[in-house]
Amino acid sequence: MTWLDDLRTAALVGTARHPAPPAPTDLGVRPPEGLTGEALLLGQAALADAVTRAARAARVLDAAAFLEPAPPDDAPEATGEASRLLGLLLTQPPVGRELRSHLVVDWLRFAGRAGQRVPHRLLPALLDLADSKPDVAKVLHPAIGTRGLWLQNLRADGSGSPPPTAFTWADLTSRDATTQLELLRASDPGAAREHLETHWDTLGARERAAHLGTFAINLGKSDEDLLERALDDKARSVRQVACNLLDRLPASARAGRMASRLRPLLRVKGVLRKEFEIDLPPEPDVAAVRDGIPPTPASGAPDRLRQLDAIVRGAPLDVWTAVSGRSPVATLPLLKGENRVLEDIFATAEQRADLEWVRALLTVVTDLRLLHCLPVPEREDRLRKHLDSAAVHPTSLTPPLSDLPRPWGPALAAAVLEQISAPGGGYLAALLANVLPTALPPAATEQARLLLDRPDDEAERRRVLRDAVQYQSFRRSLTEAFS
Repeated sequence: MTWLDDLRTAALVGTARHPAPPAPTDLGVRPPEGLTGEALLLGQAALADAVTRAARAARVLDAAAFLEPAPPDDAPEATGEASRLLGLLLTQPPVGRELRSHLVVDWLRFAGRAGQRVPHRLLPALLDLADSKPDVAKVLHPAIGTRGLWLQNLRADGSGSPPPTAFTWADLTSRDATTQLELLRASDPGAAREHLETHWDTLGARERAAHLGTFAINLGKSDEDLLERALDDKARSVRQVACNLLDRLPASARAGRMASRLRPLLRVKGVLRKEFEIDLPPEPDVAAVRDGIPPTPASGAPDRLRQLDAIVRGAPLDVWTAVSGRSPVATLPLLKGENRVLEDIFATAEQRADLEWVRALLTVVTDLRLLHCLPVPEREDRLRKHLDSAAVHPTSLTPPLSDLPRPWGPALAAAVLEQISAPGGGYLAALLANVLPTALPPAATEQARLLLDRPDDEAERRRVLRDAVQYQSFRRSLTEAFS
């Protein structure tokens, strides 16, 4: 047993059972006289550590393994109150976690507009937060500066180098390639289309369908040639994706072909009371099946209504006004009783965000699904009128209210606060808990504060109003810090 082994044994079982061994004579050291067994063991352990370290061979580091140093940060650092407020949000937030994220996003946007950057000491905590909060991660740049970008890349791949601006298709999994294509469609639809066209013949049916589905982002006339090519694909899933996308292009060649099929099926009859008479389509030929009209089954009766659905959804909506000779708002009453066709027209107008038809449909149906097609001021005005008229229950307005850009306009904010302050309004407040603080404009803060000051037994309503007031108060501090 070596000296080091003896030393480990003494440390493990204790000096009472196994005394510390003397140091090897060739080390030329001798312990002081009169030491206890425990002190001798500790001294020998320190000696063993020094000897082990001294005997370790020096290592030559490869310069290629060194990290690239962070580049200089030229942007001025946010200081004073702005720096203090960010530090407070990251280390001792005075608001809940969700509100904290919203306020950090606000801080980063204020800093970006002011041309200032995050203090270096706060970058690690900020990047930690961004790891779990996608909304924060989206607005990190440019406020984190070049040092923050360097640290972000270092955390991602350990190199500190910026990520590649392009990707190699063969190196990506199917799901990752679809994700990359989505990002590219958002920033450069033409480049995404060229990527897919180049690799189309190398992809399986599932990949072709998934990648083609990304064309829903920034879909336009330039995509028509590839979608027409996809109509001839062997895979039904790919053809269906192409049909769904072409349904959104009323000026496409396919839409023109669908118009030619729809027009002969429509007639306006009646003298005093005019209405549409709609025939069912004939058995589809090869060209119609290629355009997505369901084929006649080998056995059983053909589903003519389903075939009519495909024609209506693929044709331009102005076919109906051309046949009726009227505007959309005057054409819709002629379809009274044709509920299935109206639903097809509804879905088509929504999918294409056809403002004229959406507005016409809203005169005959109260369907909140259409509201997202409208410009924001018009959307807000319709929602405010819904709240004031009690035509629909306020809680049913929660989804369209949540989807609105924030902050809301003063009139809508006042109407929402009025509904929240009404008896039973605590339930609506709870549904809007994650929306209201950031949706209220600064002008509505005083109204929320007055509601908070009055006696109220509904704890949830008080909590939501308190969050709204706290958020607005902190945000005002941010505004002043960067002014």
